[in-house]
Amino acid sequence: MAEQDGAADPAIRLRVAGWLRTLSPLHVGGAGQDPNAPLAVAVDGRERLYVPGSSLAGALRSLMHADPAGGDGPRDEAANRRWGWAQEKGPGGTVSRIVVRDSPVATGPDLDSDGLPAVPLDAVRLEMRTSVGIDRRHGTAAQGFLFTRSVIPQGAWLRLELDVHTSAQSAGQDRAYLARLLTLLADGHLRLGGAVTRGLGRTRLAAEDTHVREEHFDSPQGLFAALRGDGAHSPVEQWRHTHAPTATVAPRRQVAVQVVWRQAAPVMVRSGTDGLTVDTLPLATAVQDDAVTLVLPGTALKGALRSRAEHIERTARGADGDAPAADPSSAGNDAEHSAAFRAQLDQLPAIRALFGSAPRRQGDGDRGRGALIVDDCHAEVTIPADLWDQAHQPGADRRPSQAPGTGTPPGDGASALERLREHGLERADHVAIDRWTGGAAEGLLYSVLEPHGLSWQPITLTLDLRRLTSAPTADAVQADAALALLLLVLRDLKAGRLPLGGATNRGMGDVAVEQILLTFPEDEPGHSGEPVELDALLRGERAQHLTRAWCAYLDGTTV
Repeated sequence: MAEQDGAADPAIRLRVAGWLRTLSPLHVGGAGQDPNAPLAVAVDGRERLYVPGSSLAGALRSLMHADPAGGDGPRDEAANRRWGWAQEKGPGGTVSRIVVRDSPVATGPDLDSDGLPAVPLDAVRLEMRTSVGIDRRHGTAAQGFLFTRSVIPQGAWLRLELDVHTSAQSAGQDRAYLARLLTLLADGHLRLGGAVTRGLGRTRLAAEDTHVREEHFDSPQGLFAALRGDGAHSPVEQWRHTHAPTATVAPRRQVAVQVVWRQAAPVMVRSGTDGLTVDTLPLATAVQDDAVTLVLPGTALKGALRSRAEHIERTARGADGDAPAADPSSAGNDAEHSAAFRAQLDQLPAIRALFGSAPRRQGDGDRGRGALIVDDCHAEVTIPADLWDQAHQPGADRRPSQAPGTGTPPGDGASALERLREHGLERADHVAIDRWTGGAAEGLLYSVLEPHGLSWQPITLTLDLRRLTSAPTADAVQADAALALLLLVLRDLKAGRLPLGGATNRGMGDVAVEQILLTFPEDEPGHSGEPVELDALLRGERAQHLTRAWCAYLDGTTV
């Protein structure tokens, strides 16, 4: 109880000031004015992009005290002592001893004279990500499930300022606690905002730009020093070594999957913004201030994996035709169509455990975030941002000398599309055929900027075993069956049965997988923590156990 008693009258403050870098686009929702507009990001009272302190505090608490049950179980006393708690429908509770301030978004780690980011990120640099739900019966876009969200691009800087109020009695424990938190941040384990299992929200602590300071309020000298801002600001690594050299972070029970692949045909996801010279352009994302690259978003990759997983399980169950659909006579009833689509997604427990499911009513404890995280996959090529902007403009196929008022053409005077060809992007024209005349259908000629011969980074997946095995309705059989199902999906991906991206029924999306590596935790039976190739895993003893669990799951029995 000494820690709780000390918390009532703190005499020491551990103050962290530094930065987080976004490793992928980030979306923290704000209040949008137009329901038909893209989902807005949060802005403060001066219209500056920021992450609210409440959102950041919740993510930090969840990082240190993961609750796979979604918060429905008993609260963690260790979390309550530091982060506070409130009694449901009662007067009980305590205030948090950890203070997390709002996090402004900036383009760099510079501060002004007031200690605020010197160059806030301009809202014009926001990117748009469009997502759509696919109806399982018709294979088309599900009604009411097309939406676009604004995202902060990767590479942005988030100001991190947090205080831990403690006392002489509990300072040692709180230093170790803070050291573990900073270690997780430095290792890139913090994910913020929405769609974190679909590639968004990855961050990492910029340790070289982050410092820790201790302030003591048990004497007048310490109080005045804190008011003046005096005292040493220790770099994170130095502070951890000095004050908590033995602090360790418990190993995270995760399976890391790396898919090394190459495209056998053009692979792309359509951008939500159409061009004026080329109709359809691939989705791109900023990787530097002046450069972009093509991206397969985690939403698209996870959707493809989920669709294949449902195909496998429905085939195994012989139930591929019983997915409910909305009543055709209720064409204008969006609520009924939405309910029917959600019912399609909720039929298979192993799918829900892997990929997640949105709660439809209070008390659905087995619903929520899935155990599988799918990150964005970037192409190896980088394209100048100004050239990419030109590709969206009229006259992208004309050389500068052909456009009036352009002056002397730069370089060899190549057009934007000719310069993009050097980066592996080629314009292709398509036309629909009139079924009566056999000629080109009127008004249905369109063009696509297709990527040819590009190299891509590996696809990375992360399976959270703790979440997979700790859901309220989960058991060992279902958890092993979900893992077996993921391995079946990866097997089909390596066999070339799973195209990626858009227009997969029209000659695009074919991939050739060269290698799939899985890294299991060291405490998993039969694993040493070293990467294992998928084919070797499927030939091992673990695969036999997973096969029995998969069959028992389908039969509704136990192993």
